[in-house]
Amino acid sequence: MSEQTRSDEPAKVVTTPETVEMNVAVGEGMRRLPVYLLLDTSGSMAGAPIQALRLGVEQFKKEVEGDPFAKESVYMGVITFGGEAQFVTKGLISFEDFLSEFHPDSISADGQTPLGQALWLLVESLDKDVKSSVKGGEKGDWKPLVFILTDGEPTDEWREPRKVILDRQTKKVINVITVGCGPRINQQNLKDIAIGPTFNMNNDDAAFKRFFQWVSQSVRAASKAVSQTGGGDKPATLPPPPDGIQYIP
Repeated sequence: MSEQTRSDEPAKVVTTPETVEMNVAVGEGMRRLPVYLLLDTSGSMAGAPIQALRLGVEQFKKEVEGDPFAKESVYMGVITFGGEAQFVTKGLISFEDFLSEFHPDSISADGQTPLGQALWLLVESLDKDVKSSVKGGEKGDWKPLVFILTDGEPTDEWREPRKVILDRQTKKVINVITVGCGPRINQQNLKDIAIGPTFNMNNDDAAFKRFFQWVSQSVRAASKAVSQTGGGDKPATLPPPPDGIQYIP
């Protein structure tokens, strides 16, 4: 699929590993599905948790790589927040670049939990990297999916950037899903941070793998949904979380 694809070309049929056929319109240029992972790498994640986090991200990479449509349409941005918040990808990058350039082994755990700083980086990327539709012209990117993995105890001010993100909904609806991890989870903060559903992850290493399997399933489901007529006009419907990932009402 390319930006130069002609509008009069027929639909392209993509077969997923589940053998579900999708008719993907290829006449409007490529519309990307931005996916952001905001990962808590503060000192409380040191040791087994950060190793489990690395393995989970590797699992996510492998599962999305196996879905041809998701692999082509998904664009990734990864922000870690431990000590300081930083992009560990070069902004929002193609999944192909994500596979080759992002190495989870480079993630380490240290310092406090500057979620607010991470959210400001997200705002900056949404403004710079996510394409908006042009009235009467080219359609923009699909609405981003944002997954935040944290214990819900930020150590800086996060409500203002969260409000900035929420206020963007008149322009671009955002799905911000929070998932709690660690021994001391602040569920109320997790719910307040989210713009969408909130989940709680059991405090064991296997839960990280299940979490990222669920993230990959969610991303693949969203990429399929936006390929349909009218897809992407509402917040994405996520698949049910696996055992060990509990919905927080």
